[in-house]
Amino acid sequence: MKNKTVLALLLIVMAVYANSLFSGFVWDDKALIIKKQAFFSDPANVIQILTSSDAPLGVKNPYYRPLNTLTYMFDHYLWGLHPFWYHLENFLLHALVVTLFYFLLVKVFKDGRLAFIATLLFAVYPVNAEAVDLVSARNTLLCAAFSLCSLLFLFNGGFKRTVLPLFAYFFALLSKEPAVVLPFFLLSLRFTSKDNKLKIKNNILISFFGVTALYFILRYLVLGTFTSKSGVELSPERLKFIASVYFEHFRLMIFPFRLNANYTAKWLSFNWVKASGAVLGILFLLSFSFLKKTPEPVRAGSQWILWGLLPVSNIINIPSGPVAERYQYTILSGFVLIIGYFFSWLQKRRTLAGTVMVSALALLLCAKTFERNFVWRNDMSLYSSMVRSDPQNAKAHCNLGAVYAGQGNLDQAIREFKAALVCRPSLTEARLNLGVTYAREGRLEAAAAEFQNVLKWDPGNASALEYLNKIRGGL
Repeated sequence: MKNKTVLALLLIVMAVYANSLFSGFVWDDKALIIKKQAFFSDPANVIQILTSSDAPLGVKNPYYRPLNTLTYMFDHYLWGLHPFWYHLENFLLHALVVTLFYFLLVKVFKDGRLAFIATLLFAVYPVNAEAVDLVSARNTLLCAAFSLCSLLFLFNGGFKRTVLPLFAYFFALLSKEPAVVLPFFLLSLRFTSKDNKLKIKNNILISFFGVTALYFILRYLVLGTFTSKSGVELSPERLKFIASVYFEHFRLMIFPFRLNANYTAKWLSFNWVKASGAVLGILFLLSFSFLKKTPEPVRAGSQWILWGLLPVSNIINIPSGPVAERYQYTILSGFVLIIGYFFSWLQKRRTLAGTVMVSALALLLCAKTFERNFVWRNDMSLYSSMVRSDPQNAKAHCNLGAVYAGQGNLDQAIREFKAALVCRPSLTEARLNLGVTYAREGRLEAAAAEFQNVLKWDPGNASALEYLNKIRGGL
């Protein structure tokens, strides 16, 4: 029965994500995969991958994700730069996560109905599309897969319970940083759960924290910092921003339809309604976590959300963006566990009503996810979507302008660069691109004026100086 259920889930995943396999490389894929093809071609660079940050060449950031980068090197060795195979690997990883999640829920809660409903919702939830469709978001999929493997090994007992969970957890950490919450989640269950099988023994917990300490030592040796250079920031303004971030995460869980590939600080502007919603969400999860009458799936789901939100709360600044849908991927498993429990409870008492509600919700989510995959098809569809979602996103306008310029549609490119500068006059990249586009049209005076404007904002900009000298030299 389990195998048939898993097969059904995988067929649903295949149907929903089949259109993602024919997408190209977009956004961060260019810097993390395409521009590093020469780097990936040299096997000797494995050492550099293990001893440096996960970043574009020449860039430093607080990310240490060598396992993820090694998969790109392996892909490059097998497929070169054919995007189909990279997308297929992401698709298969998502299918693996879905399978592991189902078996974990069956193992821990002994409820096939709950496991199927929760896994079905996770498999087709629209916010997960970014993690699956964006090749360079593979770190999220790897982190989730290894975290689930660790938990499955842990609850299976024997040798698997004492050694393999630690190795899987370490691989999760080497894939993406948010895996660090796993021992804290197990610790909180140790003291709050009524189910003995969820109460992990102290020696195993100590081992998990030992692996965590080892990981942070490794991070420090490689990056020179345990977290990031900025560290923890809890000023009043920062706390307001964190409240907005929490609200947006809760909104994405509950209402995954107003989506945006790039949530800017303007999108996350503070108001007291958001702050109240964030506080209420946290209080609900805390109450579910500690009340004695809370069902164990709801308790576990609530605690997983609470711990999972901490690394993406922006208590420590996230350089790649304050909020992203891919951040939801592992956190969402806690939310669908809670929702799955209530739907399974309803279905046991009102079989027809429960089945109709679950089916309708799943179909709605499938349709939205299938549609969302097209957003990630190419740069044009992605940046156009960003602009539609947030017309004040200067960077999205600039990137869209660059796409139009690459297609030779210079008039539309100029309109997008100008729109970017209306949103953010200091965006020198847009000014530089606007100047280059003017030059391509033969409007050299307008081009020179833009390059001079770039130098007003950034006096040492080498590209602006070079272009300006070419114009002055009559080239």
